Amino acid sequence: MKIIKRFIFILCFWLCHCYGFTQNLPPEISVSGGQIYCPQSQVSIVASVSITDPNPEDTSLSEIFVQIAEGYQNGQDTLELIGTNPNISSSWNASEGLLTLSGPATFAEFESAIENVVFQTTQTTFTQDRQFSINLGDANYLPSTGHYYFYVSDPGITWTQARDAAAAQTYFGLQGYLATLSSEEESQLAGEQSPGTGWIGGSDAEVEGTWKWVTGPEAGTVFWQGNANGSAANNEFSFWNYNEPNNVNNEDYAHITDASIGVLGAWNDLSNTGDLAVNNPYHPQGYIVEYGGMPNEPNISLSASTTLIMPRVLDGDIAVCGTDTFTLTAEASTSEVWWFETSTSMTPIHVGLNYDVNINTTTTYWLLPVVQGCSTNTERYPLTITINAIPIVNNITISQCEDDVMDGISNFNLSTYNDVIVSGDLNNLDVNFFETVDLSIPLDDDNYTNLTNNQVVYAQVLNTITGCSVIAEVLLSVNTNVSNYSILTECDNLDETGVVSFDLTQAESQILNSLASDVVVLGYYETHSNALLQDNQLNSNFTNTEPYNQTIFARLEQNGSCYSIAEVNLNAEHLPNLLENETIFYCTNTFPDTISLNGGVVDDVPNNFYYNWSTGETTMTIDVNEPGTYSVEVTKPFGCTNTRTITVLPSNTATFETIEVTDLSENNSITVIVSGDGDYVYALDDENGIYQDSNSFENLPAGIHSVYVKDIKADCGIVSTDVVVLGFPKFFTPNGDTVNDTWQIKGFSLELSKNVHVEIFNRYGKLVGLINASNPKWNGSHNGKLLPTDDYWFAATLPDGRTFKGHFTLKR
Repeated sequence: MKIIKRFIFILCFWLCHCYGFTQNLPPEISVSGGQIYCPQSQVSIVASVSITDPNPEDTSLSEIFVQIAEGYQNGQDTLELIGTNPNISSSWNASEGLLTLSGPATFAEFESAIENVVFQTTQTTFTQDRQFSINLGDANYLPSTGHYYFYVSDPGITWTQARDAAAAQTYFGLQGYLATLSSEEESQLAGEQSPGTGWIGGSDAEVEGTWKWVTGPEAGTVFWQGNANGSAANNEFSFWNYNEPNNVNNEDYAHITDASIGVLGAWNDLSNTGDLAVNNPYHPQGYIVEYGGMPNEPNISLSASTTLIMPRVLDGDIAVCGTDTFTLTAEASTSEVWWFETSTSMTPIHVGLNYDVNINTTTTYWLLPVVQGCSTNTERYPLTITINAIPIVNNITISQCEDDVMDGISNFNLSTYNDVIVSGDLNNLDVNFFETVDLSIPLDDDNYTNLTNNQVVYAQVLNTITGCSVIAEVLLSVNTNVSNYSILTECDNLDETGVVSFDLTQAESQILNSLASDVVVLGYYETHSNALLQDNQLNSNFTNTEPYNQTIFARLEQNGSCYSIAEVNLNAEHLPNLLENETIFYCTNTFPDTISLNGGVVDDVPNNFYYNWSTGETTMTIDVNEPGTYSVEVTKPFGCTNTRTITVLPSNTATFETIEVTDLSENNSITVIVSGDGDYVYALDDENGIYQDSNSFENLPAGIHSVYVKDIKADCGIVSTDVVVLGFPKFFTPNGDTVNDTWQIKGFSLELSKNVHVEIFNRYGKLVGLINASNPKWNGSHNGKLLPTDDYWFAATLPDGRTFKGHFTLKR
């Protein structure tokens, strides 16, 4: 049902716009005006008016609308119909600035009535003229755009419905579209002075935060970027309300805010439907249709406009530079202006738009734009003439040194003389240099090469706040003096990089030798160009940037001008070439034998140097027999000193501390624990055999083994010890072939065998053999009788107190 009602409303609106007049073609109106307003009085808005119609049979209208279209001041401006106007009545709508003339009446009667419409305002100080639109139709007309605007009330309509409804409407052949308010005047007429608020043709639905007009001739024009803290794109007009747009709940469509919220006529963003609550101020109430500006539209004169000129001074205060006679021009809306000394002076000091006057201090004049025949025009406008001081400058001569070629041409750093050219503070002053007095050829003030010797260039000194400027002459003179050079020598550092620190002040005595007493060294620079331009001055303690040999430059000045550029040669002298620091070893087991340490001179004759050892000795070599750190300073005669350090570390042969033996087992092993200052390796049973890092030997056969320990840190020698590993055979064969004919415990030395006691038993526990000091072996017999093949058991008591039991096999 709501959709049907809205369709009926739109259809009626369209019929009204298309057929609101009985004529087939719309009537036309033309007016003349341009009067000057006499303050506090009623003034006609037109001088003449003419209403015609292409159809001569059409000679009447039902109503005409007169609106203050631009410059309207609500609450101060009024329009009124005065005089006798047959068949016509009037009504004033202050919120819209609109006077409605209601008939029906003839064209002539309406023409007379329009001429009887007068404007009056209580405003006395004017900033804007008033423009009036006289409309034969009911749409608002804006003279500055030539477009028509109509508010359609339609509560609850969505933005897309409003867009489509506006596009479906025409106004005497003009295509309708949702209004695109691209100027302050449009926004006031369609916002402040509109009978209602509603949708307009802006949206950021395509790209969030990029607001553009999407209807009418401005379609595609971006006018805002971002949310409330965003900015106007390309200085386009916008009129967002406080904290808008804010994109609350995905709001993508522009809407003129309800009059109860924020700034009257300002915009906010809403969703397509707005708030659905009928009484909410964000519930859409309608939309604004705009007509005009679309392609191929007819030219209609359904509306006309006229201007009422408000008497006022148009321009603001004037600022001038220095004291002089100035021609002051008053930009006023009237042809005559009276100049007064004060706001209350009775007699003008000058009459006219132009005033020639000598001013030497900031002065305020009071200007009255005169309206002829108007006694109520008394409002004066202040015009302040501010006298800004011209910078005070000096013409100077800059004396520069020659560059590498003696031709009177050199490089100048002009900017370093700004404080000499300007008298006083440089704050807010820009100094720029030019080759010609007309300031047409700017110079590089940091590095300018003169064209000829004694050339004059020009410095413009500009106050960046006041815009006042003055020109100073700068004479560029090139000196051709020659000065001494200096050589500074320092020993290289111990890292031998060829990069050392030089005290540049030590060069001054060489440079200034025999020069006048007023010649001074201003500073030192890494390049000749830097010295000329006084760029990047070096510290007096300078570390060379080119190893071993580098030339830098000293700038000499006399009486504040460059005298000459002197060379300073920096030489980092090589140190004596020595062997690298080294570490050697002394075998403490050889004490008191000595080893020899030498100064380590390379590529030279050692006798050509002085030596100073940390031991106090001064010979080329020294002999030492104890560990320690020994250093020697090696010095060239009258030259540099280098230092070499020799670290003597101890080493020696090993000392056996502990010998761990695992024997009488399936895996016999020996582990040797030694002490000493050396680094040791180990070998078994062969002094010249293969040595290993491990101090353990495994899977050893029973017997007496020799363990050798060698020092490899300093090759201090080899030590050895014998180690007994005990064991017994698992079987023996006493058959007289001399192989395994007897059984005994293996690994005993002669001394150990004297203290061993072994008892041998057959399987029945009968003692059948005995091994001791007098009988070290068993031959397999008992009481002279050979025993048979069998397993036999033994119990051994070892010299170290251990007891051990086992068994073995006798084979025949």
